[in-house]
Amino acid sequence: MKLLITYELTPQQLEQVRLTAREHMIVYTQERNVALTEAQDTDIALLGTFAKEILETATNLKWAHIPWAGVDSLIEAIRKTPAVVTCGKGVFDAPMADHVFALLLSLTRQINVFLRYQIAGVWRREVPNSSLTDLWGKTMGIVGLGNIGREVARRAFAFGMKVLAVKRKPSAISEEPVDGLFLGYEGLRLILPECDVVVITAALTPQTRYLIGRNELASMKKGAILINVARGALIDEQALVEALRSGHLAGAGLDVFENEPLPPNSPLWHMPNAIITPHVGGLSERTRQRIFERFLENLRRFFAGEPLLGVVDKDAGY
Repeated sequence: MKLLITYELTPQQLEQVRLTAREHMIVYTQERNVALTEAQDTDIALLGTFAKEILETATNLKWAHIPWAGVDSLIEAIRKTPAVVTCGKGVFDAPMADHVFALLLSLTRQINVFLRYQIAGVWRREVPNSSLTDLWGKTMGIVGLGNIGREVARRAFAFGMKVLAVKRKPSAISEEPVDGLFLGYEGLRLILPECDVVVITAALTPQTRYLIGRNELASMKKGAILINVARGALIDEQALVEALRSGHLAGAGLDVFENEPLPPNSPLWHMPNAIITPHVGGLSERTRQRIFERFLENLRRFFAGEPLLGVVDKDAGY
């Protein structure tokens, strides 16, 4: 078999792949023309650059691995290929959940305000138009109870919070780590008015685009906080700006945006009750190693005929 790799690996990692692949042919390239030529008869692919084109070109492909957790930008190509496609679902859970709470605690403890005071060299204990608060006894709503959502829920319990969650369909897991589980849009409609904090961890699909719009934001508690670490297009950004300006929402922590980089003219840059990070929620000094370990384990499983980890549901889109 032929294995095509366009994802950047270290020499040590590439050697580990060779040891696992044994007699099978390996092509490692970052050059587009070489990648597309080799893709025509490749059997396995670890995709980095040129992922969409390779999926469309590799008609002999049996299995492709995408290092990232979100595959919304590639879903049409994934649906067309006959190959099994796996992704990084589960690899980024810990840093993503940590990032949720970094954003949330920055807002509840007003760290963003105090940092501005620090930069100005001012000792001031007051925070304008807001107040310091804590999370104990408050209710968190998680929109999208997948691997990342579950990690967020576990951390929320450690902070003494009540956790409600909504997901698309019933879980195969017998017991979810939440106080209440709701299904579909009707479930979303039910939990939003109950939550002090709403965390978005759902996948982006045609059905979830602008899932949180003007009506949904209006149904949230006055003074609630919204955190989004999933995909920017899950939220109507203009409606979010209006909810923040009016004070209906106390704050928003945003790691993702519909257009990235966030355009310089976006009002979100200058909103005092918004915290912005540049799509770094899944990053950690250990992220690349975890990505590689997932692929190497799946490579071993593929050659052994065992079930692969992180298989993309082509119908669901994630």
